[in-house]
Amino acid sequence: MLNYFYNSGIYGPNMLLFCLILLITIVVVPKKQLFLWIGLNMFTVFGVLIFEYLYPEHIPNVYADNLTKTIDFAVTYGVAALLICLSISFIRNNYDRERIAVSQKNLEIEEQSFQIMEQNSALEKLNSEKAKLFSIVAHDIRSPLSSILGYLEILAETDMTEKEDVQIKQRLLHVTKDTSEMLTNVLSWSKSQLDGARVDIVKVDVALELKKGLSLEKNIACKKDIDLEFDLDDGVFVAADLNMFLIVVRNLVNNAIKFTPEGGRVLLSLSVNEEECLIKVKDNGLGISESHQADLFKLKALSTFGTNNEKGVGLGLLLCKDFTELQNGKIWYEPNVDKGSTFVVSFNLYRLSEGK
Repeated sequence: MLNYFYNSGIYGPNMLLFCLILLITIVVVPKKQLFLWIGLNMFTVFGVLIFEYLYPEHIPNVYADNLTKTIDFAVTYGVAALLICLSISFIRNNYDRERIAVSQKNLEIEEQSFQIMEQNSALEKLNSEKAKLFSIVAHDIRSPLSSILGYLEILAETDMTEKEDVQIKQRLLHVTKDTSEMLTNVLSWSKSQLDGARVDIVKVDVALELKKGLSLEKNIACKKDIDLEFDLDDGVFVAADLNMFLIVVRNLVNNAIKFTPEGGRVLLSLSVNEEECLIKVKDNGLGISESHQADLFKLKALSTFGTNNEKGVGLGLLLCKDFTELQNGKIWYEPNVDKGSTFVVSFNLYRLSEGK
């Protein structure tokens, strides 16, 4: 307003400056105060115009010649143009930042929504498979328990010959063992899923622990007239959880014995490379069809029967896979050239895991 009175009023570049001030005011003033400052600007402009109209003698013409006037207008335009460019640039930069932030936020929300949908789909599938699994387990447990009950009733109420008594007891022992093995796998897997399995990685002597820990399987193989052989080098140490390690190998050996006919052979061997110890369980039993090989380590439970009608629900291999991966190991299946199956499980060598 002072510039208006000392710079030729309406004949100078003052209206341009008032418009420039209005633009800067709109850019920097808080939204709640915007109408106040716009009103003040308009009140000032119309006030000085009315004052000049009523009292033109109070606003002198300060331009000595046209050159001075031209220079003043040019400088005012340059300053106004610069400030307008800076203001518009400030507005656009803020707008672009907000737009990019909103776009990124939308992308993150879409990605999170997609992940949540995938997780929900996976959980629904897993819950469905778990329900199927436990339905099968419940059905398959009822059957052997009914058999056990029937055998016990026969033993309690029937007079039998010594030979029949021995046969019934052997069959009762056989059914009880299968049921116990099934329940052990179900409980171990359920605990690992619900509570989260705790892994205690220690130094494990492979040959020593397997020879000591597979004595029961040796007896089972002997009763079935199966030759269970060990080809284990001494002095091989792996980094593993001892209990999980034995559960994995026991399940593989039990499966091999279960699906190998009488007079068959099961070989437990190991080999060592620079980083891993490979433990192989090879049998000359029934083998696995190609259509079932892809689902060996998945939660697609199917009741299976061994060569002596030993019953299982396909949970042992899933348990082996989960426990092996918890120990940073790997497990896979290899069909034999002639007949039978080979399951391979690998564990990190202890010296490598310890940096020795």
